Amino acid sequence: MQSKNFDYSIIATLFSIIFDFLDGFFSRLIKNKNTFGKELDSIADMVSFGIVPSIIVFLLLEEKTPIPFIEYSAFFISIFSAYRLAKFNINSYNYNHIVGLTTPLNTLFFSSLSIIITNHTALFTDKKIIYLIVMLFMIFFSCYFLVSQITMFTLNFENFYWKNNKIRYIFLLISTFLLLTLHMTALPCIIIFYIITSIYFHRLKQKNSY
Repeated sequence: MQSKNFDYSIIATLFSIIFDFLDGFFSRLIKNKNTFGKELDSIADMVSFGIVPSIIVFLLLEEKTPIPFIEYSAFFISIFSAYRLAKFNINSYNYNHIVGLTTPLNTLFFSSLSIIITNHTALFTDKKIIYLIVMLFMIFFSCYFLVSQITMFTLNFENFYWKNNKIRYIFLLISTFLLLTLHMTALPCIIIFYIITSIYFHRLKQKNSY
């Protein structure tokens, strides 16, 4: 397995995320509600953020799994990504929060994880069973969070008051620290931290509403 191939995949993923953001931003800016464009965008998202993470996980499992054909379980990510994208098309977008893990973040997680794994191959050489179990858990949790009803915050600032954006400031501060100290290794850590933080504030909000 060549780490160079995964280096290209994370670069492509980052460009896909940037262009996906710009596409949505300019569509909202010019108030374009073209149905054809919306469906075309969904197809592009399915390729970039549905099929790509499955291929990455498939390749990560292919050379290290002791169980034949288990690597095909990676394509559950594509199935659940398709389900999420279909739900997103029929639901309205909320500026302050989203429901479940977005497909771009899910893809970024596996793309960055692939760099870490391929650059530290020796760590997994003699631990194939543990490696397989961890990867299967990641597939499971990826699929779960893609379609979960957990409210996750966005980084959209309506104003810059601490009270209204406390969760965003805390997240950005810790994420910056992780990036400066861990560099590329920080990306999957930041995404996990984002999920945990969202779950915490989601539970806290539910508790306060009772």
